[in-house]
Amino acid sequence: MRAAGYQVRYQSSKEKRLASALSESADLVVVAGGDGTIAKVARLMRGRDTPIALLPIGTANNISTALGIIGLTLAQHVAGWKDGRQISFDIARARGPWGSRCFVEAFGVGLMPHLMNVSTDRRDSPDAERADSKLARALRSARAALHFLPAFELDATVDGSEISGRYVLLEVMNIGLVGPNLNFAATADPTDGLLDIVAVRDEERELLADCLQAEQQGEPWPHEFPVMRGTHLTIKRLRDVTHIDDVVPESRARSRNRSVDLSIDNRVRIVLPADGGDGRAG
Repeated sequence: MRAAGYQVRYQSSKEKRLASALSESADLVVVAGGDGTIAKVARLMRGRDTPIALLPIGTANNISTALGIIGLTLAQHVAGWKDGRQISFDIARARGPWGSRCFVEAFGVGLMPHLMNVSTDRRDSPDAERADSKLARALRSARAALHFLPAFELDATVDGSEISGRYVLLEVMNIGLVGPNLNFAATADPTDGLLDIVAVRDEERELLADCLQAEQQGEPWPHEFPVMRGTHLTIKRLRDVTHIDDVVPESRARSRNRSVDLSIDNRVRIVLPADGGDGRAG
C-alpha cells in the first residue's frame, strides 16, 4: 500500500481501541481478515462517509465472494481502489432477547447455529489447518448433524405474511452465502434494502442433505429452496438457538421466549476494486 502511494496506519482488530482508531480521519479503511473481522469493522463504520475496502484472508470469505472480489491478488486490490466503484452495502439489525445487534451476513435458527456451536466446542483442530480443510470439515459436520437435529417450531411473519411451521433451517440473509460457502440465496443483493429469507421445512430435510452432499463433492445442488424477500421479519416466540453472523448468543438470553424483529438498519460504503466485483451489487 505504501508502494502505491498510500499513507498507512495499522490497527489490530482484536484490540480494544479499534473503535477509537476507526473514528480518526482517513480516506479509506482497509480490512484484512475473514468474514468476522470484516463484519466487525463494517458494523463500526455503518452510516459514515468513509468507505472500506476488503482484503479477504479468512476461511470462508463469504462477504468478499458475494461481492465478486475473492479471486483478486493483493496487487490487484491495491491498484484497483483508486478508480474503484463504491456501493452502499446494507447492514441489518436483529432485536431480541439479547438486545439489539447488527449483522452483515445472516441471522439464523436451526442447523447453522448448531454447527457453529459444534465448531466452537472442538479442541482438536490445529490453528494452521488449511481453509479448504476447515470448510470440508464443516460440511461433513453439517451433514452429520442434519440427521439427528430436532426440528423447531417457527411462528413468524415476513412483511405480515405468515411463514409458520416446523423447520430445520431458517436463514435471514443479507448476502447469498452463509457458513461454509453455502449459497442459499444466489441472487441476493446486499444493496437493495431487502432481506433474503430461506426456510427449509422438516419434510425437506433429505433435500437439504442432498444439497450438502453435492456441495461436499463440488457438484451443483440438485434442489433449490424458495427465497422470500422482505423488509421486515418478526418471530413471535423465540425458543431455539440462533446465530447473528458468526456469534451464537448465550443460552440465558435465548431462554426468555420473546419476540425477534429483523430489518435493514443502515449501510456502509464499500469500495470494489476497478476490474473487480461482479457488477450485481450496483
